[in-house]
Amino acid sequence: MNRRVWAIAATAILGVALALVWLGAPGVGVPVLTYHHVGEGPDWLYVRPADFERQLVYLRDNGYTTISVMDLARGLSGQAQLPRRPVVITFDDGYEDNYTAAFPILLRQKMQGTFFVVTGKMGQPGYLNWRQAGEMIGGGMELGSHTVHHYTLNEINLKELERELLASRIMLENNLQGSAPIFANPFGETAPAVVDLLGRTGYQAACSSVVGLNRPGGNLYMIRRLSVPASRFGLWEFRARLWWLNLKGRLGV
Repeated sequence: MNRRVWAIAATAILGVALALVWLGAPGVGVPVLTYHHVGEGPDWLYVRPADFERQLVYLRDNGYTTISVMDLARGLSGQAQLPRRPVVITFDDGYEDNYTAAFPILLRQKMQGTFFVVTGKMGQPGYLNWRQAGEMIGGGMELGSHTVHHYTLNEINLKELERELLASRIMLENNLQGSAPIFANPFGETAPAVVDLLGRTGYQAACSSVVGLNRPGGNLYMIRRLSVPASRFGLWEFRARLWWLNLKGRLGV
């Protein structure tokens, strides 16, 4: 093989190597991950405790630092400095296994989580109660609102919508010292009316189900998230999801 062919081959190999490094590099922005259950269950909402802990260890070993949604909002708005590789771990619906399974794992790994609770279901079978929620806040977790009744917000009228937003925030404040003025949309559904009302009903940030990374200057009432389902292929599946999310960030989509 002559020198010219060697040079072309070396250039191609270098190009592929650089492309792989670029594709594997962290995306520009902050990832927010969404969970529901931690436990053994019949559908995709249940992440096994061992899988959840492995995912947290992977994040820590790869330089991520967990922060709260309020930390993220302050960082994105320029009010505070974020750590080098921040990540937000969120839970929707306020199931009891958030306390019995997820909370101990987060404490063991010295990491933080944000839990969005349906205030009208607090204390019902299978859901958190106020004592458990208070203990979680005392352990460094963040608690926010997921409405009172878990309605699909774009299917109720504006008066009901305002009641759901305002009443759930007030219930949290009245029952929990240290709850955060943050919100997550039930079923991931949102609409311009929801975004308009959030600020007027006292919220400072809200999470959506739009997939992507979060960058400074973004809409704090439309924080992007990535759902983490039950794992079928172990940690590789979680790593692939993070890689795909970071790739979207690298491509600016």
